[in-house]
Amino acid sequence: MKKKLQSLFAFLAIILPSVLVGQITVTNSIFPVPGDTLRTVSAEDAGGFDTDMIGSNLEWDLRGITSDEAILTIYTEASEGDATDTFPDADLLDKSEAQEIYYKSFNNKIVEIGRSGLDPVLNAINLSFTNDGESVLRRAPMSFGDAYDDESSFRIGAPATVIPDTLFPGLSTLIDSIRLTVETENDDFVDSWGTLRLPDGDYDVLRLKRTTSTNAILEVKAPFIGWSVLDENNPLTAALGDFADLLGETITTSYQFYGNEDKEILANLTYDDQGILINATYKGELSTATEEIDFRNVGVKTYPNPTYGDVTFELTNLPKGEYNVVLYNIIGKRLWSDRFDNNSGRLNANLSHLKKGTYLYSIVDKNGRKVTTKRLMIITP
Repeated sequence: MKKKLQSLFAFLAIILPSVLVGQITVTNSIFPVPGDTLRTVSAEDAGGFDTDMIGSNLEWDLRGITSDEAILTIYTEASEGDATDTFPDADLLDKSEAQEIYYKSFNNKIVEIGRSGLDPVLNAINLSFTNDGESVLRRAPMSFGDAYDDESSFRIGAPATVIPDTLFPGLSTLIDSIRLTVETENDDFVDSWGTLRLPDGDYDVLRLKRTTSTNAILEVKAPFIGWSVLDENNPLTAALGDFADLLGETITTSYQFYGNEDKEILANLTYDDQGILINATYKGELSTATEEIDFRNVGVKTYPNPTYGDVTFELTNLPKGEYNVVLYNIIGKRLWSDRFDNNSGRLNANLSHLKKGTYLYSIVDKNGRKVTTKRLMIITP
């Protein structure tokens, strides 16, 4: 028995160093703080990324990943937000996307408290909403084999009179109010570690696999009836038309690579439930040359809107140069982008591959600055 134990210890003494060498622990030193600007680049494809590579001491080679647009994520003091009074506990603000995102920082995590701006579905109502539960932006310390889960939800409501009649013709005459609930659950597992090779160098990383389930529930309040859910059993659902497809559950899987020296997520690749890549970003920086733009004078026309898929984006009062049009779904995830040169001031695109529904699109300059954000509706013939 003693010899067997000695043999086991000898085996572990040989094997364990080969397993452990190169592993890192991600600490809260990578937590963003006010004043930080994180620089990443979106990609048109995953550069041959293999989602099935799981384990220890691996190498992921993304040097061939194709760059699309620069993305700047700018963190400021929460007091600089337009809705700071609504979120008195917040100490960190991200104003980079279509909404202001307010966070509370702790020693071991950063938690999203709520958001303010255009509503995430109709994109027609300015409001603020607070998260119930916990939606975690970052955690620390994080090591190979760690597992986490968090759940959060928010609810927003508005009178039916604010609903644009072009979206749901006649719906506002049938109901008094609308109420939207969005429930999100994240299951995280640090399933791998190794070396990530990017165009600007090699990084020691942990890989976190995140499975996200999002359920969007829309309720309406009709006279003498009260609140009811708009689903396949509700006769009022027909009034939603194409918009109804945005409701219900969606599931995505993200593969996030973290180092312990960079505050950026070094690479983040997101797939839908069919295994199709819907979003890819990586640490990098495109041209940093800047030219001042008076955003108030920028004009954007999109036609036809609603569209069956073929759409034209027409811009005026923008300096010549390269821009990107970026399309988001109701929860702010990038679904599509295309680059164009503003010499013509016009971009023609076919979006028929996207599901019917209401989307946001942003015009972004080559330095990641968002020029404007508008609404686009895709319908089916």
